[in-house]
Amino acid sequence: MDSVTRDLFLAQDGDNEAFTRVVQATEGDVRRFCAWQNLHRDDIDDVVQETFLRAYRGLHTLSYGITCRSWILTIARNTCVDHFRKSGQLRRITKAIERHVQSHQDDATTTVALEQMIFSLPEVFRDAFVLVRLMGFSYDEV
Repeated sequence: MDSVTRDLFLAQDGDNEAFTRVVQATEGDVRRFCAWQNLHRDDIDDVVQETFLRAYRGLHTLSYGITCRSWILTIARNTCVDHFRKSGQLRRITKAIERHVQSHQDDATTTVALEQMIFSLPEVFRDAFVLVRLMGFSYDEV
């Protein structure tokens, strides 16, 4: 068990300082994940904060065998989905991506083309790709 996961279980037992360490250790991962979910910059702070509030409230649901990073990022993913549902952004994002792909097909750089391909993947595959290839998670963690 890694030290962050150990801190998560200490937090479950009421150690608030341990939860602070969990937040400090995982906040960067949560922010990067939210950015890859195509959240607007102004919304990332809100979604990150909501993610950690949900994690704190859900400490009682922890079970052994889970890693902290995978648990927190699952909460982040669900929080992003809820955010998109509430704001109606999912349809707007899909349409914006389609327009962007159509308008830049001829002059897209390799980076832009790769991002477009990632964003066009079905959500479950996109999340897995981002977590493994861009954020360094193992397949077991994902």
